[in-house]
Amino acid sequence: MKLVSLNIWAGREYDALLKYVKDQSSDTDIFCFQEVFDTPTDRTTVSEHYRANIFSELQKALPDHTGYFAPVQDNCGFNGPVDYPIQWGLAMFVRRSLNVLDTGEVYLFGSRNSRKEDNTSMPRNLQYVHFDDDGKDYTVAQFHGLWNGRGKTDTEDRIEQSRKAKEFLDKAKGRKIVCGDFNLLPDTESLSILEDGLVNLIKTHGITITRSSLYQKPEKHADYTLVSSDVNVESFAVPQIEVSDHLPMELQFS
Repeated sequence: MKLVSLNIWAGREYDALLKYVKDQSSDTDIFCFQEVFDTPTDRTTVSEHYRANIFSELQKALPDHTGYFAPVQDNCGFNGPVDYPIQWGLAMFVRRSLNVLDTGEVYLFGSRNSRKEDNTSMPRNLQYVHFDDDGKDYTVAQFHGLWNGRGKTDTEDRIEQSRKAKEFLDKAKGRKIVCGDFNLLPDTESLSILEDGLVNLIKTHGITITRSSLYQKPEKHADYTLVSSDVNVESFAVPQIEVSDHLPMELQFS
């Protein structure tokens, strides 16, 4: 099987993103996307540069996959509240042939619509799908970690976020994969909490950059894929593909 995880930058690099997704769709079973908007209106953009309906557009581009949307905040663009219905959060697209047993979310910080003055208070959730493949149980989870505008070091909220994610993963069924834009540096306690009992593929594969050239700040770590030891990793790569300010993570596993 194949999984792709990517912070899609809300579709800012729309044409390149859609081409990449379509190119990957034939052999990718699960897409995990962060920074996803959707709206029931006919608007196509929000906050100037981003796609307001990117979830719906991705679903059209992936007819062989079922989309699962897990929004955390309503009626808010990147720059603050807006006066039309829109949602922001996580999305998974799962190949329809997989036997999905359960899907859902748990909150790691705040609760639905708990954003206050700015994006440092944006609520954060963990989205998961539990499925069976030829008699083997898997749980795939993703989350988009807290952002505070002051780097990717430890804070009390980030440590608590990791503890809540770890609590969920410890109880999850089957072989486990957790991925996403964690907004963490490699040497943080927040990341080490998640690594306990899991294999950090960014570390084991010597990946030093997960941000594309579209990201101009110096810290180039943000994204991670971790797996339980019973996941057979056939290949793992972070290709230099410019479809976002993040790079995609591509995992072949069984």
